[in-house]
Amino acid sequence: MNKKFGLWFLLALLLVMSFSMSVSAADKEIVLKIDDPMMTVNKSEKQIDSFGTAPVISNGRTLLPIRAVVEEMGGSVEWNAENKQTELKYADTEIVLTTDSKTALLNGAETAIDTAPVIINARTFLPIRFIAESFGFKVDWNSESKTITILSSDKTEEAEEVKETQPEDTEEVKETEPENANKTLVVYFSVTGNTDNAAKKIASETNADIYKIEAKQPYTDEDIDYNDDNSRTSKEQNDKSARPEIDGVIENFDDYSLVFVGYPIWWGDSPRIMSTFAESYDFTDKTVVPFCTSASSPIGSSTKTFSQLAKGGKWLEGKRFSANASQTEISEWIKSLDLN
Repeated sequence: MNKKFGLWFLLALLLVMSFSMSVSAADKEIVLKIDDPMMTVNKSEKQIDSFGTAPVISNGRTLLPIRAVVEEMGGSVEWNAENKQTELKYADTEIVLTTDSKTALLNGAETAIDTAPVIINARTFLPIRFIAESFGFKVDWNSESKTITILSSDKTEEAEEVKETQPEDTEEVKETEPENANKTLVVYFSVTGNTDNAAKKIASETNADIYKIEAKQPYTDEDIDYNDDNSRTSKEQNDKSARPEIDGVIENFDDYSLVFVGYPIWWGDSPRIMSTFAESYDFTDKTVVPFCTSASSPIGSSTKTFSQLAKGGKWLEGKRFSANASQTEISEWIKSLDLN
């Protein structure tokens, strides 16, 4: 009798645990905010990852290293370094995304996406909306607070029930992403990460797309050793004709009317790879705003160098920032430009 009772008790306990786990996995509300390294999961605040990574906007879409979000959904993420592919699984759905490619595989079928995954600071950023909606979650964007809310099916049904109880004349709030996201671009180059901070804050302040310039041959710590006269960058900076090759292109550069161009100061000037960038695109009818980061060196004549190398464009006076420039400092600078 005791054995039978014990067996029934164990089965009942397993059923309760299974039910609890299924409820907790299905009933999810995940909230993320642009440039905020924290997210909330069912009102509980958590760090997105240990690197302090935050969501960014690119081509009007929110990108993020997605592992923490997908795992909170109950899915899994695998990275294939050789093919630069991210494999995501949730229930019966499998997604394969390739870095810098606008073609995804959804359960084996090719699917076009409007924003390709990109690598920023050795982290792969993926489109949140496409992934979440493919997994059956609902995604809401709030342009005022710059927040993304991901809701599971259970939460979505609950929200719909609340909505149905509201007065019929309640104005519907349409889900829209920044209207000017396809007109402003922040393009920048950074090796140590110092320029990343300013670039992301400018993109957040202006609701701009963001693009990081990557060298075809990545720079190492030894390459940027200014104490070594034979280092790669010492040789490049002493040769005004040097044009390091860039890996990748900005396919929709013509779509932008306002372009912020950022870079670190190397040897009192902009890196030679920025000369490659300036000569690679047509800036006609664009307003260009340079910015740089350095410990103390001013932006100097690098803006003039750009305007002379580039084809066309209205080039505004540049601005130098420290590596830890604040959002307030950047906001005040942008307001001073009177870009409207």
